[in-house]
Amino acid sequence: MIRSLFNRTRSPEERRVRAWCRKTLGLTPGDIALYRQALRHVSAVADDRPDLPDNERLEFLGDAILDAIIGDLLFATYPEKGEGFLTRMRSKLVSRQQLNALAKRIEIERVIESNLARSQESSVPGNALEALIGALFLDRGFERTRKVVVVLLHTHFDLKEIEKEDRDGKSRLLEWGQKRRKKVEFVVREEGGSGRGKHYVAEVRINGDIRGTGQGTSKKVAEQDAAQSAFRSMRSRKPQPPKTATGRTTGSAEHAPSMHAPRRPAKPRQRD
Repeated sequence: MIRSLFNRTRSPEERRVRAWCRKTLGLTPGDIALYRQALRHVSAVADDRPDLPDNERLEFLGDAILDAIIGDLLFATYPEKGEGFLTRMRSKLVSRQQLNALAKRIEIERVIESNLARSQESSVPGNALEALIGALFLDRGFERTRKVVVVLLHTHFDLKEIEKEDRDGKSRLLEWGQKRRKKVEFVVREEGGSGRGKHYVAEVRINGDIRGTGQGTSKKVAEQDAAQSAFRSMRSRKPQPPKTATGRTTGSAEHAPSMHAPRRPAKPRQRD
C-alpha cells in the first residue's frame, strides 16, 4: 500500500528513466536525480530554470571513470601487450564514434532530455552515456560501475574485431586512393567551443564527393573519425566487381579496405 502510494508520486519521466535503467543497466537507480541530470542536455534547461543542472559536469566525471575502467579491462585482457597497443585500443573504445554507437545501441535517446534537432545531435548520445557513467559512479561506486560498463562493452562490441582495425585509418585511406588514382582530401573546420569543449569537424572527399564525416576535440581525431566513416560508407555500397573478358571478376575500384564491424549479440540482463 505504501509502496503503491510512493510510486504514484513519481513523474512519468522518472518512471521511464527507472524502467530503462533496470532493463538496460540491470539495476534500479538509488539517487534518481543524478541519472536524470546525466540524461539532461544543456538545451533542455529553460532560461527560467537556471537551478536545473545539465549533464556537462557528470560528463567530465564519467569520462575519467570510463578511462579507468577501459584501462583496467585492457590491462587484464592483454597481459603481454605493451603500452602503445593498450593506448591505441583504449582510444578506439572511448572514441566519440564508439561511444555514440554504444549509446544508440542501448537506446539512450529514449530517455535523453534535449531540445536539439536530430541533425544537431551528433555527439549528444555519447556525451550522455559518459554522464550516465559519472552518475552511476556517484550512486553505486566504482566496482558496480565497472561491472555495468564491462557487460555493456562485451555485449555490444567484439574486442578481437576492434583489435583488427587499422591503427591509422587516414593513412590507409590515402594509400587506397593513390593505388586507385582517386583524389582523397581531408577538409577540417573548427566548430567552436573553447578549452576542453573545443571541437572540429572533418570531411573526407573522394574525387570531390563527400564520403565520410567525423568529429573530435582535435583535427587529428576528427580526421581519423572521418576516415572510419568513409570506410563504412564505401562498404555499405557493396559494388559489384566488374568482369574481365574471361568472365572472372576483378577488384572494384570502389572497394574499400576491409574493416570489421563489431558483432551485436542480444543484451543480457543483470540483477542486483
